[in-house]
Amino acid sequence: MIQGFKLTEDYIRFEDEITTWEEAVQLSAEPLLNGGQIKQSYIDGMIESVKEHGPYIVIAPNIALPHARPETGSVKIGYSVMKLNKPVSFTEDGANDASLFIALSCVDSDTHLEMLQSIVMILSDQEKHDAILLQPPKRKCWHCSTFDDNITD
Repeated sequence: MIQGFKLTEDYIRFEDEITTWEEAVQLSAEPLLNGGQIKQSYIDGMIESVKEHGPYIVIAPNIALPHARPETGSVKIGYSVMKLNKPVSFTEDGANDASLFIALSCVDSDTHLEMLQSIVMILSDQEKHDAILLQPPKRKCWHCSTFDDNITD
């Protein structure tokens, strides 16, 4: 159970198109920065980690989970969700594109694993996967309950 955070509209954003993956990571994590869950150094750590290790945060087609080591600036647990109409590419060949970004603020390795397991469970449910990735949002908080009911309960 992940306690101490509730996904609200403040942590969800929609963008049409973003030109670089660095900008996508920055924008996807800004709600966490604004909410006090992370420091700017944590976002910088996310970007540097991808530059150093490659696009490991792209965990499935069109899905990226930006995160960094807690000591780079994670203050408290949280996550934010950003959906792009047009995917952004992490590599020139287009093999690592993402249109759904779930930025994580994990304060320790246990929380990190717990959040990843919850997200994988949600996205492995085909109905929820399709609702999040394929259907256009009818309201700003279109997937609050899809994520929050599964991650925080």
